[in-house]
Amino acid sequence: MSANKTIFLDLDETLIDTSERHYKVYCDIVKILGLDDSISKDEFWKLKRNGMSTIKILNESDTKVLGKFSNLWIEKIEKKSYLSYDKVFRDTEYFLSKLKEEKLILSTMRNNRENLIWEIKKLGLFGYFDSVLSCSPLHHKDKTKPIISYNFDNSISNNNSIIVGDSEIDIITGKKLKMTTIAVNYGIRSKKFLNSLNPDYCLKNIIEINDIIKRL
Repeated sequence: MSANKTIFLDLDETLIDTSERHYKVYCDIVKILGLDDSISKDEFWKLKRNGMSTIKILNESDTKVLGKFSNLWIEKIEKKSYLSYDKVFRDTEYFLSKLKEEKLILSTMRNNRENLIWEIKKLGLFGYFDSVLSCSPLHHKDKTKPIISYNFDNSISNNNSIIVGDSEIDIITGKKLKMTTIAVNYGIRSKKFLNSLNPDYCLKNIIEINDIIKRL
């Protein structure tokens, strides 16, 4: 293996299972708005994995209702009461423990940084990371800006960096910055969806990444 790598790791659906939180928030908002739009968790998650946004899953065309849904989603999705539904994936801590020689950076799209830090401490993950980068999905389409700033401030080359995540955001970011891009297909997007974006690797298990890093 060459010089130690800087690895930018996504959080939601890469290191932790957020499916219950997303489904719970969706159902609660539908109930608040008095909508008749019942859907099972399996159906909801299947649509998400096929690339559908949450608001498009809502079978509604009224722009006022859609606006209320979006506002309620932003208000609720990162509340501590809902974050408590998140769980660490079975292999996450083993995977992280095997990368002690690398520089691990958590890079995620969250609006509430305070609650983000609270959650990763609560889940026992905070100590694995050299730094935590976050940017709001309300103001950023991808993760390029915080990663560019981090690499510049720390004299790190994009060519010696790796980005790992489960969505188009991570792949787009990696391609823009010419970083090695690793997608994991057990999260919010399916293998078929992710492969259509041509990441360098598309894996079904995060532990597979350890062998890839050794070869880079």
